[in-house]
Amino acid sequence: MTESQAPEPVCYHPVGVVRSQFTKLEGMPLQSVAAPEARGTVEVDSRFAPGLKDLDGFSHLYLVTHLHRGAPGGLEVVPLLDDTVRGIFATRSPRHPNPIGISVVRLLTVAGAVLEIAGLDLVDGTPVLDIKPYVPEFDSVSAERTGWLTDAAQRVHRVKADGRFDRT
Repeated sequence: MTESQAPEPVCYHPVGVVRSQFTKLEGMPLQSVAAPEARGTVEVDSRFAPGLKDLDGFSHLYLVTHLHRGAPGGLEVVPLLDDTVRGIFATRSPRHPNPIGISVVRLLTVAGAVLEIAGLDLVDGTPVLDIKPYVPEFDSVSAERTGWLTDAAQRVHRVKADGRFDRT
């Protein structure tokens, strides 16, 4: 695709914001699976509160977020679980051209327009673009290949963010 064929830009408005114990990227868990006890909330904009109806029937959610503290970068990066330069699309780095995050979190309660969650791997103030129910029958697949992460993935429970991707 050439620049003249590029799609039009897309603009989203957050449906809410994450409130988290993490105020900086350094020291944060890399993925929600490495932070099962980390609790926080999603404060949903009151305009979207009616959309939370029936959400309490789900134990887990996908949070689709804008990684507002990540510094967009080039198309190659040294990821936190490796010391080799990798293509950006083969990583979960916040330096993607569109810094969109996905987190699977445990839903503890729904109280009005506030979701109490656990398994939080997001910094305080992260804009939430969308909330979707996690359904194992739809979302859990057995992967045949996990690329360079085959051996590195288990380190996610020990390695924490070091701030290298923070733009503040």
